[in-house]
Amino acid sequence: MSENSARGPLPVPSGPDEASQAPDEQVFASECDLVMKGGITSGVVYPLAIVEIAKAFRLRSIGGTSAGAIAAGAAAAAELGRQRHQAGEIASDPRSFDELARLPDYLGQPADSGAGTRLLAFFKPKTALRPVFRIFTRVIAVRGVGARLRTAARVLLAQYRGWALAVAAVVLAPVLLLPWSAASLPAAAGLLLLAFVLALAVALWRGARVVVRELPLNAFGVCSGMPEQDDPHGAEALTCWLSDYFDRLAGQSDAFAGQRKPLTFGDLKRHGIELRVMTTCLTLGRPFQLPFGDDGDVRENGRFVFDPERFRELFPAHVVEWMRAHPRAAGFGGVFRNADMQGFHPLPSPDDLPVIVAVRMSLSFPLLLSAVPLHSVDVRQPLVPGQKPQTCWFTDGGVGSNFPIHFFDAPLPTRPTFGLDLGTAPEGGSDAPSDRVSFPDRNSDASFSQWKSLSDHAGLGPILGFLGRVFNVAKDWNHEALANLPGFRDRIGQILLSEREGGLNLTMDRPLIQALTDYGRHAGLQFVRRFGDPRHWSDATTPSKMDWDNHQHIRLRLLLASTSEMLKHLKDSVDTVSARPAEDYRRFFQRTSRKRSYALKNLGKLDADPATGHPDTQAGLASWLLEELLRIASVLQAVGKGRPPAPPLDLRDGAPRPPPELKPRPRI
Repeated sequence: MSENSARGPLPVPSGPDEASQAPDEQVFASECDLVMKGGITSGVVYPLAIVEIAKAFRLRSIGGTSAGAIAAGAAAAAELGRQRHQAGEIASDPRSFDELARLPDYLGQPADSGAGTRLLAFFKPKTALRPVFRIFTRVIAVRGVGARLRTAARVLLAQYRGWALAVAAVVLAPVLLLPWSAASLPAAAGLLLLAFVLALAVALWRGARVVVRELPLNAFGVCSGMPEQDDPHGAEALTCWLSDYFDRLAGQSDAFAGQRKPLTFGDLKRHGIELRVMTTCLTLGRPFQLPFGDDGDVRENGRFVFDPERFRELFPAHVVEWMRAHPRAAGFGGVFRNADMQGFHPLPSPDDLPVIVAVRMSLSFPLLLSAVPLHSVDVRQPLVPGQKPQTCWFTDGGVGSNFPIHFFDAPLPTRPTFGLDLGTAPEGGSDAPSDRVSFPDRNSDASFSQWKSLSDHAGLGPILGFLGRVFNVAKDWNHEALANLPGFRDRIGQILLSEREGGLNLTMDRPLIQALTDYGRHAGLQFVRRFGDPRHWSDATTPSKMDWDNHQHIRLRLLLASTSEMLKHLKDSVDTVSARPAEDYRRFFQRTSRKRSYALKNLGKLDADPATGHPDTQAGLASWLLEELLRIASVLQAVGKGRPPAPPLDLRDGAPRPPPELKPRPRI
């Protein structure tokens, strides 16, 4: 029984004989973890889902990637505001989840700057890149390859009409100067076509020239997330607005007597709230979890430093000043020992890292939002004394892990970890929330990934679709496979969106945003019905079989089945090498003249403590553990052969399929 779950009242057996046949008590959770998938504007589905879940559960650990990271940050901040008020730390109730529930309506309202909706106004392109951004938003708003090509051509010519008209005038001059006749019509038509093609080519060249010149100067993004210096509506910019929004949800101003202190991971931690988001380091070619690890197992935080001048281009001034004023205690050292650190500052400790910095590093969608530069030293190359650290580019977490459903997982979880996934709605399907939200109804459901058909007809569209699927599989296969695993799939709700919904559709109008948020609300209600206290159910009258009790049972079955399989493999390996004494693993517990890396302490001292019977050295404990594992494996092997009339026993029989494998994997 989990320490954070509860039992509801059910009939009590009337006698001893009935007790053994008593029905299972209903078990429900009162706390939960939550992980949300990335998806740019698809993140508008999350606010009402979070609000509904928060009515029945205390949010303890929250994670996400990209747009999911925004939602995770908002959910963590809202839970902190609730906990601070309940603890009496802030006088006025921020009513954070009510504020979060109003967010979708806010996003659909006209922006103060007149730049469409507030959602679109979040993205303020660099002045030189505004034409490129305008072309992008117009093109992405239409459907179909042909329609997008026509829209791109039209908007390109409009954006660079001066150059286009000049080229067209030069080409068409002979048409205006030469005498007209019926015989000259084909030539005139040819010149008109040539004028159009050359005008389009020049407009395309001008746009490409701007991109090639300006995009790297803006950290490989059309928008930095911050406003230009002369922007009277700078507060609308994504990073500025998010920073203020997180602080408001968390009650930062009341908690710190009006001081403008950014929300940090330490603020969350002090109230038992854990937040994790994913980012991707292109320089090192791997994803990272934020905040960076800085403990006995993972030492990543000390690997990077930041340049305050470059950070001011990406974050509000008070956030950068907080980071400068709170460097990690160790300061510079390690890989930076002989480097020229002039102008660089150590990162804060994980607890002092502002939440907005981690969230912004997670949502740096390639080419749309600027990448975030940190700096480090390539330890594989000899460091020249006085050499400055090199730039490490961090981009969208979805490149490496778009749905980090592995966050917060444990062999036997003490509370459910809900996953909000995003899928593709079938063409011509219903828009009803019940048809757009998919949950498994049985433990055998969702054992296969969602079917994604590909067209094999002639045309550019199928080719682009094929290449897009190749890219998506390359980045998503890990979480796709994990999400179909027993013990994962029963706690994941998938929200199905059409091509015009979410994604890169920055120009979604208010009714469409409202429709997407209704899908999220329906998903949140389903989590409550399946795992929560019946008092919080909205309309369901019967409990779901896919509940917390079922989840605990599945996870226990999987743990025992996969552990037995692993132990059998262990015994096979040890038995094989034991036949060759020079390779026997037990040699690593004995004294030796050879020095090994990571050697156990007190080698050769394997006897147990006479008083307790327990090992009292590290080498003794290691030796005892291996022998105990082999002893268990021997029992599993013996009962697996059976002994007539008793049948063979195998913990994998009847366990959910496919079973997981217990193997080492990196901490990410």
